[in-house]
Amino acid sequence: MALGSLSPVGFSSLSQQVTEELRKAIIENRLKAGTQITESELSSTLGVSRTVVREAMSSLLSDGLLQKVSSHCTRVAYYSEQDIREIYEMRGCLETSAVGLIPDLTALVDTLQKNNEASIELSLKEPFDGFAFVMLDSDFHTEIIKAAGNSLLLDAWNRIVGPLQVLLHRYIYHVVQNSPEKRASYDHQRIINTFKTGDRELIKMVVLDHSDIMKNIMLEKLVKPQD
Repeated sequence: MALGSLSPVGFSSLSQQVTEELRKAIIENRLKAGTQITESELSSTLGVSRTVVREAMSSLLSDGLLQKVSSHCTRVAYYSEQDIREIYEMRGCLETSAVGLIPDLTALVDTLQKNNEASIELSLKEPFDGFAFVMLDSDFHTEIIKAAGNSLLLDAWNRIVGPLQVLLHRYIYHVVQNSPEKRASYDHQRIINTFKTGDRELIKMVVLDHSDIMKNIMLEKLVKPQD
């Protein structure tokens, strides 16, 4: 039978479902930083095989949401002050590099604008869905990276996007105390406005400034997973 005759199954694999459930629990701080987890415990708790759990844990290790402490110990990732500094410095480097590679800067405006409008709308809703908001924020920055059309750049971005999601969630709930008027990132509109100009150097300056602002807030407030 030719592979082309196969149809999409229309649902994610069990390991993908487990991965996403664990990802959401980590971002929402239901699985706290430093928590040790084992294949056997997760397998029993979630009612799935250890093979499925092993695949999910491997994915989350690659995404920086889990850390291997030893051959027998895995824990939910803990981000030190140095980790936070490096994560945001890398974000600035990757986004400015992407801006330098995007063929048509203004072509990205509509996509970024729609994302920003959805984020603002979501930020005003009660009850507030912090996880969904964090995913929209990630999508905004990921669109900039993807538009560069460089797979290695995207691979590097995927290594830090998980930690960025964790830190943003903590920013919302621990720094701005889940305040509705402070949830939305109005800096995104500033970024969009610079994309409209098509001025590559100006866009680089603004996206780097945005990353530096968040880095400094995180460092000042010492937003760490155990908070």
